[in-house]
Amino acid sequence: MYSEPNFMALYDGGTPAGISDAPLIINTCLTGNVLQREKAPHLPMNTTQIIEDGLQAIEHGASMLHIHARDKNGCPEWRPEPYARIFEGIRKYNSEVVLIATTSGREHGSLEKRSAVLSLEGDAKPDMASLTLGSLNFPNTASVNAPDTVQELAIRMKERNILPELEVFDMGMLNYGFYLRRKGMLPKNCYVNLLLGSLGSVPGRVLDLCNLTRELPESWVWAAAGIGRFQLSMNTAAMLLGGHVRVGLEDSPFMDYKQMQPASNASLVARVARLADELGRPVSSPAQTRQHLGIGDSANWEATEADIRPMQQEDLPDVLNLLERWNMKPKSTSNAGVRPERDHIEVGNTFVALLQNRIIGVGSFLMIDAEHAETASLAVAPEFLGCGIGYKLQHKRLEEMRARGVRHVRTEVDRPNVIHWYIEKFGYRKTGTTHKRHDFGDSERKEWTVLELNLEKE
Repeated sequence: MYSEPNFMALYDGGTPAGISDAPLIINTCLTGNVLQREKAPHLPMNTTQIIEDGLQAIEHGASMLHIHARDKNGCPEWRPEPYARIFEGIRKYNSEVVLIATTSGREHGSLEKRSAVLSLEGDAKPDMASLTLGSLNFPNTASVNAPDTVQELAIRMKERNILPELEVFDMGMLNYGFYLRRKGMLPKNCYVNLLLGSLGSVPGRVLDLCNLTRELPESWVWAAAGIGRFQLSMNTAAMLLGGHVRVGLEDSPFMDYKQMQPASNASLVARVARLADELGRPVSSPAQTRQHLGIGDSANWEATEADIRPMQQEDLPDVLNLLERWNMKPKSTSNAGVRPERDHIEVGNTFVALLQNRIIGVGSFLMIDAEHAETASLAVAPEFLGCGIGYKLQHKRLEEMRARGVRHVRTEVDRPNVIHWYIEKFGYRKTGTTHKRHDFGDSERKEWTVLELNLEKE
C-alpha cells in the first residue's frame, strides 16, 4: 500500500530555506592585465574610458569596482598616479562606490611596485586592494605570490586600513587565508572572491563552489567569479547560494561563449542585476555595500591582534584550563610526599596572550635568585599553534627577566619540536636530562631535556 514519504524527517520538522533575499553585491572587474581590444572591442583602455566605464557599471548595479590602470599604450600600469586619477574621477560623481586597487604581480612582480598604489591619500586612496593568497598557473603565464610577498602586502594594507579583497583560486589559498588571519595579518571579517574555471584553478562546477563556501566563516562576505565560459553559471550559483558576484571583462569578454558575442561591462552587470531581480534578490547600493563590508573600520583589524599583557589574578581559572589541555596544570604534593613538577603559578611572573578577550596563551617564569631564573608553563591553545603566539610570549618574558637583572635562564622541555624551537629561535643549548617526578606534559616521555640560555650574550 502506498504511503506519503515523510519529508518532515528530512527537514527536521520545517521547510528548507529558500533563495536568500539579502542585497546582492556586484563587484565589477573592468579591465584586468591581459585582455586587449582585439578580443574585447568594448574594453576600456585609458583613464578616461575606465572612469566612464566604471560609472556605467555603477548605473546598472555595480557597487564595487576592481581597478587595473593602463598606460598610454594600453599596457598594465603600476604607478600610483594613474590610479589616483581614476579613483578621483569616479568619486567626483559617486563617493560611495567601493574602489579596489589591484596589487597583481603578473606584469610587475616587485613588492614595491605592487604596493605603490597603497600609498595614495584622500579621494585617491583605495577602499580595498586585491590580495591573491598563493601562486598559480594561468593558461599562458604564472602568477607568483610568494608567502613573504603576500604577508607584506597584507601588513601594508593593515597599516593603511585598506580592506583586502582576497583572491582565492583553490582550497589551499583559502587555508592560507585562515592562517594569515590567525596570525593577525587579516581582519576578522573578510571579503573573498572565489575564482573558478581557469585552467590552473579549481574547476567551474557548482560542486566545487559548494566545497569552497562550506569552509568559510559565517561572518565572511564571499563572491563567486567564473572565468571565461563559466562566468554566468558561477554568478548564478552564487546568487542561489546566498553569496555575491564578481563579474566583468577581466574574467570573460563574451556575453555568449557559443555565439562569441562580445560583452561590455555594463551589459554583464545588467544581466546579473536582471537575474537577481528574477530570483528575488535586491541589488546592493554602494552605500549598503560600504556598510556591509565595514569599509574603514579599524576595529575589524584589531579583532585579530593578539595582545600580550601581564597576568592578573582573575585570569587564573582560564590559565589553568589552558595548561590542563597540555597536561601542564600545576598539581599539589601527593600523599606520598612526591613534589610535583609545578605546584603553582606565580601571577607576578606570568604573561598571557589575549585575542578578543579570550586567553589563548600563557608563559611564566620562576626566579631562582637575583641572576638566575627558570622559564615554565609556556602553552598556546592548540587551534592557534603556528601563529607566533608562543614566540611573542617567550620574547616578552625574556625581556622582563633581562630588565630584572637575570643573567642565566634554564628550562625543562619534553617535546622534541619544542626543544628544537628553543634552540633554533632563541639560542638555548642542551646541558643534560632529568627524570620526571610524575605524569606531566607529554605522557609518553619520562624525562626532561634541560636547556640553558645566557642572557648576557643576547
